[in-house]
Amino acid sequence: MAVLCLPALSACETVLEAGAAREHPVEGKLVDVGDGRRIQIDCRGEGGPIVVFQSGGDMLGSLGWTPVMERVSAKSRACAYSRAGILWSDPATTTFEPEEVAHDLHAALEAAGEKGPYVMVAHSRGGLYNLIFAGMYRDEIAGMVFVDSSHPDQERRFREAGLPTGEYVTPAQELGLAFKWTGLMRLSPYPADPSIADEVRAFYPKSAEANAREARERSRTMEVAGRYRDLQNWPVVVLARELPEQTQARKRADAHDEYLLSADGLVAGSDTPESEVVWRQLQADLSTWSSRGRLQIVPDSNHAFFFLRPDIVAAAIDEVLTASRVVRRAPPRMSWRGMAEESY
Repeated sequence: MAVLCLPALSACETVLEAGAAREHPVEGKLVDVGDGRRIQIDCRGEGGPIVVFQSGGDMLGSLGWTPVMERVSAKSRACAYSRAGILWSDPATTTFEPEEVAHDLHAALEAAGEKGPYVMVAHSRGGLYNLIFAGMYRDEIAGMVFVDSSHPDQERRFREAGLPTGEYVTPAQELGLAFKWTGLMRLSPYPADPSIADEVRAFYPKSAEANAREARERSRTMEVAGRYRDLQNWPVVVLARELPEQTQARKRADAHDEYLLSADGLVAGSDTPESEVVWRQLQADLSTWSSRGRLQIVPDSNHAFFFLRPDIVAAAIDEVLTASRVVRRAPPRMSWRGMAEESY
């Protein structure tokens, strides 16, 4: 009997996935990026440089940036998209390579008729993808904002500190994906804010498979992203979380002995978890990769502040937009002696 049910279960998930696309029309549009694949991209507003949003290692895709998009698109052109297989975007059929994300995004922007320069904004794992994009398309970058971003060295730094690096795809998740075709994954939908929950949950099994495809290769993604550490003199803001207990410890130290605070905002001698110390140090390091980079600590927050505290993210983007309109690094020019000179 169980064997006879298998085709029905498979058909059930296929029908549900097709129904999700019908019941939840695409946000923005689907554009052809080659190989018969389409990527969902949603662009709004006017003005430049264009702000481009890259999601983290989750199933939210472009929808995760909705609160920030609403604010940024009121002042400038802004585009959010979903990577291959996430939400409305068609899945990739090849083995994952980190560079494919940059290729897909660049092709999607071109197909959508959007032209740089771009201010690249990313959350979490998306920061690695934006480093790769910026390295591959340097002439099209006007500035960057990292929102509690992953760092190419984080696995090494966590191991050196004796801390776990975490499982990118847990055995339970792998088991669920193995039986995705049955439709049973829908019994434990992905948690999402009520404002976007219906769309996220409708595409959950499809998005989960795509996210796992990326996550299994996160070490490789860090390796590739680590090649692109020169953020030139682009305006860069790195927003770093500060958990509520850390905020309280910092306020106490600041009121008592301000000099105890380090440049990265950590409190000397506090009981801050070692994992948060390493994470903050990585954020501070990232901000030094541009001659115009800075670190901003977001008090009383967590890793999800990109969605929960949109005003802070929008303000950082506005700062980078303003700075990028003042000066951009020009291509090297040749001197009368035939030697390349940098122009700022």
